[in-house]
Order: sequence, then structure tokens, then C-alpha cells
Amino acid sequence: QRDILASAAASYDISRAKGNDAQLTEAASFFVEAFWEAGTTTTRLQLGGRERDQIRSQQADDMKSRYGELVGSRRLQSSLFVARDDADVIVGCAGVEAALVDVREGRVLSRANSEALMAAQFNGMSGRERGEFRKMDVLQLTEALLPEYKVFGLLSNLAVALATRRSGLARRLCARCDEEAARWNLPAISLQVEEANEAARGLYEALGYREIFRDEEATALRLQPGVATVASTLLLTDNNELLTPVPSTLVTMAKGL
Repeated sequence: QRDILASAAASYDISRAKGNDAQLTEAASFFVEAFWEAGTTTTRLQLGGRERDQIRSQQADDMKSRYGELVGSRRLQSSLFVARDDADVIVGCAGVEAALVDVREGRVLSRANSEALMAAQFNGMSGRERGEFRKMDVLQLTEALLPEYKVFGLLSNLAVALATRRSGLARRLCARCDEEAARWNLPAISLQVEEANEAARGLYEALGYREIFRDEEATALRLQPGVATVASTLLLTDNNELLTPVPSTLVTMAKGL
């Protein structure tokens, strides 16, 4: 059985998703099904129609902010990879972003927050100063303006269809993210995972990731299907309690350090 799954996984086409709304919305819908509804940290969940539409919309917004097309260039790159079967159906996805990591404090910033922090450093500079700094690549720029941070790749949004688990597809997707981070000349790649997600941590350890710090006072989002507020029910609005933060231990892992 495993040999059959591995053979199928090797045949899946993995490509970089375009950053347009259509492809990112399609990827978000897959991620809701493969991660939120069939996660490894929690038991499988069943969402109602409105609940599924809401979480798909929220996930699409998140992916657009991470991987969407922007006017002009960005200092920190990002890519989303999707795996498709012979019928052109998505069976897996994984994203990688260039992001700032504060190794001493154990903080990992998203690409968007990293970009905002870098942009803030340019405020108040003269045109000549800005011109000098803009000649630098992102690693040089970070060392000059934000020496407390390092630029790592940040692996995120990894999910595979339930039928493809333990086939090697997740490893292939992670490998593509590794290649992308190397193409950006980043020295290391990191990720964050809940301690309770033993399956994911086992995969990452097998791929060479090692724990670099943990936050035992973190929170993680959990789906609460069927728990609707009176207002959301009567007014047909989004249910603010559909995604609820719960206490969790968050482990940051990295390789290439």
C-alpha cells in the first residue's frame, strides 16, 4: 500500500501558484478541507455550509496577504506551491516566505509584518540614504538596519489530502520550499508547529528540523463548528466565535543554522 501511495505522490505535479485571486481562493478551499477540517492536532470536524464559506473566505484573505500579487517589488519574497493530480485537482500545498526572526527573543514575524518593520526604518531618511540602502540585498539590509533580526525562510500552510498522507507528498512539498529559500540565498528555513501536533513534528524532525525555542504561553486557533452567536444566526453575519484561540505550546523549529 505504501509503495502504491509513494508512486502516486511522485507523479503529482508541483508548481508555484500564481498570486491571483482565483488560484489563491482555490488553494484556500483545499487548505480548509485538508487542514482545518481534517487536521492532525484535533479530531476531524464537520462544518456547516455557512461556516465553511466563512473559514474559506478568511483563509483566502490570509493567503492573498501572504502570496498575492503586489504592485511594485517587495523586499521579502513569498511563494505558494500546489500539488495537483492527473485530474488537475489540488492534493497538497505548502508556502514559504522570507521573514524576520529574532533568535534571542524567539519571535518569528510574518513576511507582511517584516516588510512593515523594514519600511518603518526608511521613515525619516533622506533620499540619498534611502538610495544607498536600496542597493543592498535583504540580508545586508537587515544586518544594517535591524541587527537583532535574521532573515530566514518561513515554511507555512503545509497540507496534503487525507488520501495522500504517508505517501511522501508532504516531503516533496517541503523540498520545493527548501529550494525556493535557497534560491533567495536565505541561510536557514524555520517553521512553527504546535507541540501537540506529533505527526507534523515527526515529519519535520525527519527532514532535519530541530527545535530552537518554544513558547509555552502561546495560543492556537481552534474551529468551533456549531457554536454560533445569536447575532450571527439572526443577521446572517460572520460568526466571530468560529475560530477561537486556546492555550497551546508553540514550538519553533529550524534547519540550516
